[in-house]
Amino acid sequence: MTTYTKTWRNYLWLAWFVIQLPIIILIDGYDHLFPKSFSQPGGPLHPLAVARQDYIATFNDPIVQWSPDTPRGHDSWMGLFLYIEFAVTLPTVLYAVYRLGLSKRNKGTSGGDELVFLVYGFETALTTLVCFHDVFYWDDKVYSPELKNTFKYSFFAPWIVMPTLLFVDMASRILARIRVADALLAGKKMQ
Repeated sequence: MTTYTKTWRNYLWLAWFVIQLPIIILIDGYDHLFPKSFSQPGGPLHPLAVARQDYIATFNDPIVQWSPDTPRGHDSWMGLFLYIEFAVTLPTVLYAVYRLGLSKRNKGTSGGDELVFLVYGFETALTTLVCFHDVFYWDDKVYSPELKNTFKYSFFAPWIVMPTLLFVDMASRILARIRVADALLAGKKMQ
C-alpha cells in the first residue's frame, strides 16, 4: 500500500513548479520551441520578443542569447543543458504541477514522486550552479562587477537555493521511508 506525505511544503513546491513553467517555455524555450514567425510583428509572441530584446539590451545576457549557432567553446555546455531542460525538467515540472495541484487524488507525495522531485532538485541546482560559476569568467570589460552580482545573486542564486531546499526536503522524506521500512523488516526478523 502506498503511503503519502502531506505537508504545507507541498504547496511551496507547487508554487515553485508553477513559476518554473512559463520560464522554461517562454524564456529558455523561446528560440527552440516556437517558429520564428511567432515573434514577428503581429505574431502571438511579439510582445515577448520585444521584452526579450529589451532584456538583452539591458543585461547582455550571453546565456539567453545562446543558440546552436554560437561559436563553439566557452558556452558549449548550453546545448546539453537545454536538452536536459526539455527532456527532463519540463516533463518533471508538468508532472509536479499536475500531481501537487491538479490531481483529484492529491493525497500528498508518494515515494516515487519524492524520488522524481529529488532528481529534479539536484539537476536544477547543479546546472544553475554551472551558470553561476560561469559568470566569474565573463569579460570584465563587458560586464561590471555590479552586473555580474545581479546575474549571480538575483538571477541564478534563487535557482540554486530553492531546488537545493527541495532536494533536502525530498531526501529527508525518502530517508524517513527507508527508516520505516528498515524498522518493519527488523520487526519481522524478530518474529
